[in-house]
Amino acid sequence: MPRRTLNIDVFTAALDRIEGMYKAGHRIVVSSSGGKDSAVCTELAIMAASNTGRLPVEVVVRDEEIMFPGTYEYLERIAERPEVDMHWLIANQPVMNVFNRDCPYFWVFDPTMDPDDWVRKPPPYAYKIDDLCIQAMTTQVRFPPAEGKKLISITGLRTQESPNRRMSIHNTKGFLTKHPTKQGKAFVARPIYDWTDHDVWKAIKDFQWDYNDAYNVMVRMGVSRPKMRIGPPTMTAAALALLTMASKAWPQWFDKVCRRLPGVRTGAKFGRRAVTPQRRLGETWMECYQRACIDDAPDWINARATLFRQKMLELHSRHATSPWPEIKSCLPCGQVNNWRQATKVMYNGDPFLSQATSCSVLGYVEPEFFREGAGTWGGTPSF
Repeated sequence: MPRRTLNIDVFTAALDRIEGMYKAGHRIVVSSSGGKDSAVCTELAIMAASNTGRLPVEVVVRDEEIMFPGTYEYLERIAERPEVDMHWLIANQPVMNVFNRDCPYFWVFDPTMDPDDWVRKPPPYAYKIDDLCIQAMTTQVRFPPAEGKKLISITGLRTQESPNRRMSIHNTKGFLTKHPTKQGKAFVARPIYDWTDHDVWKAIKDFQWDYNDAYNVMVRMGVSRPKMRIGPPTMTAAALALLTMASKAWPQWFDKVCRRLPGVRTGAKFGRRAVTPQRRLGETWMECYQRACIDDAPDWINARATLFRQKMLELHSRHATSPWPEIKSCLPCGQVNNWRQATKVMYNGDPFLSQATSCSVLGYVEPEFFREGAGTWGGTPSF
């Protein structure tokens, strides 16, 4: 896709973007996860709000309960700053635990549990919301804009991290989305979309900004800069390397997580093998799918894998007369295009549809399915 040079450094460009939104009178809310990108966005918003007379900066955080130590300590320091008006939300939403096939969700600050069994407790100023969808953190009901103005949610999205993020910027032709979210009617601003990892850390160093100490620990544990991630550590099998690192860096925290979430200790001990189907000697991938995803799987995965197989074979039959391939790619079938991929994707049921867009034929697994009264997502169940 074509790129256009702005002939301006990324710091000045990002600050100008945020100042422009403040000057226009829009209501600006920074969405923070506790990671380095949202930390930079928070500091830029404080600078922009100070320059335009719009302090304090509104920051919204959704507590996920289980994050690397240092994350919520950093966010609590941000909440104490006079330049910040912090909104600390608790949604009791389900979060993926890929290490438990029987029930792939755990509930944040589970109200059915003794609070002493939680990994940690939220700060006293946190307040409960009913929305499970993460896009509903910033809503016009919670943050009503002035008459004729927009509600804008600032996020730390950067195009360096994935081609899909780069495409989203290309489609909107700028850092601000053209249309508001369906859930909260808020526009989304990505003011640091053109920053690199180097730019982020240089700004933090040059301005001596506060940031999450978990990054320092990851550096000492040998984690490379591109692989440093701040997010719920049980969402995907790809996080296993960081989870194993965390078991050594924060052993007491890791023990709490293992007591809270079944399967985590096994995953950290055995790695991807613990969450990956193992094909037996002489077994085809189609046979492995039948055994691992249907015959020996929990009921919810059994039903989901059976439906997925039916849908994908129907799709394949529309453009081919040959059987669905074992390992070769059938490109018209989409992202999941052979038995090997299907087996690996459906082994854990993929309730978030996080591993394969082709699984959209199934739909998300609603929280209500595993716990009566837990409600529905009402949007995209993502972090």
